[in-house]
Amino acid sequence: MNGNSNHQTWKELELIGKSLINTRFKAIYYVSQTGSTNSDLISQASQGAEDGLVLATGHQVKGRGRLDRLWEAPPETNLLFSILIQPRILPQSFPLVTPALALSLVNVLAGHSVDSQVKWPNDVWLSGKNRGKIAGILAESVKVDDLSQKLVIGMGCNVAWPTSKDEVPFEASSLKEVGLDIEPNDLLCAVLLEFENQLNKLENPNGSELLRKELLKKSATIGKRVLVQQHSGDIEGEAVDLDPSGALIISDGVKEYSVLAGDVVHLREA
Repeated sequence: MNGNSNHQTWKELELIGKSLINTRFKAIYYVSQTGSTNSDLISQASQGAEDGLVLATGHQVKGRGRLDRLWEAPPETNLLFSILIQPRILPQSFPLVTPALALSLVNVLAGHSVDSQVKWPNDVWLSGKNRGKIAGILAESVKVDDLSQKLVIGMGCNVAWPTSKDEVPFEASSLKEVGLDIEPNDLLCAVLLEFENQLNKLENPNGSELLRKELLKKSATIGKRVLVQQHSGDIEGEAVDLDPSGALIISDGVKEYSVLAGDVVHLREA
């Protein structure tokens, strides 16, 4: 792989690759700095890169989330990576890949006695008194040909930054703040292993329902009163369910709404 990001050479992470030998993730690379790992892999996909390519970076200067929000952490503090995949599911089920990755992080952190939940649609938040956002995910589709497409899915996870001394937006927190000292590469390996499990489950005939049930158990949003902000108009009500496509079901007491995309604000109870 002759990857190049802002004239910086990609370095293969061979030890992580060996740990993932029985997964679809067989090409794991690192670049010290780049604009956006998602943008890099979209470029690689257009040049014929194969399913399972992973790119991590120590510093992302044009990292972005939903609605093109920018987010930049100090160098070598957090886990920043993207994956190029072509899951063996119908295109209409592609939105489920994002919560599957979020759930993978939640499950890995549970193994380190760190409680977290999935905040719909694409965030991971710490639970309890240390509540705060620790990860965001952005998925982008890449058309391969007239019959198929691939996904580039990126995650930024706050490992060592921010701390309580830093001024940051979005109620952000980090694993360091809850006492978890872990190297980003070790976390990357664990998340990819669990993500492989989630993708294998999702690729089963009843995979979307299996994922839905697990997400309901680990959701920070279900059961909460929420405000969903959309271009077509805001919706306020109780988040009551997820449908098999990953849409959030909201009840305002009169009717139910199925929401596929939007910014969700958790409202405080009166």
